[in-house]
Amino acid sequence: MTPKKILRRPQPAGSSEWGHSLPPILRRLYAARGVHSDDQLQYTLKHLASPMQLRGIDRAVELLADAVVEKQRVMILGDFDADGATSTAVAMLGLSMLGVSSVDFRVPSRFSDGYGLTPGIIHRLQEEGELPDLLVTVDNGISAIEGVRAARDLGIKVVVTDHHLAGEELPDADAIVNPNQPGCPFLSKNAAGVGVMFYVLTALRKHLRDRSLLPNPEPNLGALLDLVALGTVADVVPLDHNNRIFVEQGIRRIRKGEARPGILALLKVAGRDHTEISSTDLGFVVGPRLNAAGRLDDMSIGIACLLADNPDEALRLAQELDTFNRERRTIEKDMKQQAQELLASMSLDIAGLPWG
Repeated sequence: MTPKKILRRPQPAGSSEWGHSLPPILRRLYAARGVHSDDQLQYTLKHLASPMQLRGIDRAVELLADAVVEKQRVMILGDFDADGATSTAVAMLGLSMLGVSSVDFRVPSRFSDGYGLTPGIIHRLQEEGELPDLLVTVDNGISAIEGVRAARDLGIKVVVTDHHLAGEELPDADAIVNPNQPGCPFLSKNAAGVGVMFYVLTALRKHLRDRSLLPNPEPNLGALLDLVALGTVADVVPLDHNNRIFVEQGIRRIRKGEARPGILALLKVAGRDHTEISSTDLGFVVGPRLNAAGRLDDMSIGIACLLADNPDEALRLAQELDTFNRERRTIEKDMKQQAQELLASMSLDIAGLPWG
């Protein structure tokens, strides 16, 4: 039997501001998670980094404000994972709250479209007579060189919101908001796509407020934080201080029963009590049920569940997503069994190998 070995997590370099206010063991535990001061344990919204640190956000906000004033048609181009689904839902709900009169969404098919904004998607919208005035990507777009070009060739303005690493060439979009694009000073490089879109909405709200264009009563974007928390946890981005605020605030809303009916329904079909959930439930209960739709069918079903206002409709869609997830588990189990049987049937002669 292999003897057990206890490994001590290395403590990252960095000055600590705790002084002697905490026992050494707690200082070490916090430091191992990058926490060096009491300020980093404050999870109220006022401690979020400013959206104005994001490169390109001014131009993105101007384009979205024009869409409000000129009643332009806006389309959200999402992605087929949980971050993409929550990003799409946040964009749809938030832009509607802020006065965009016509907003719709499309999600690429994993099977027929591939990832992100492609020329094929733009051409299909053209054939269907569904071309928007403004296209907003969420959780994708930073690598969509050809897709953005195809859209702009047809006179469509494009705002890219993403969080993935940029390549050597950036798309020629009208605006790009991505903390990981070159030259962006935003401190939280770990933001998920849903967090980036939430920041765009907060900046747009300020812009509209300054121009006296906000609907009355003023929209409460905090109502979207349950979706932001879900997408952040499900995308497995590092929980830096900024992301911890998103997750903490979102979980508080869910525990109070103030979440979207779709999130409450997904917890219900999984047998979880929403008043007692933790981030683990978002990552291992709700997230996989959303992801199953994108893997086996169409993520539009997952987005529809998140957008549903009627609890009965939300529950029906959540049950459909739960069925997809059960099917996904069965497929993965069968694949694992087949792989094990295949390995067992193989005769592997490793005697001649260096490690044999």
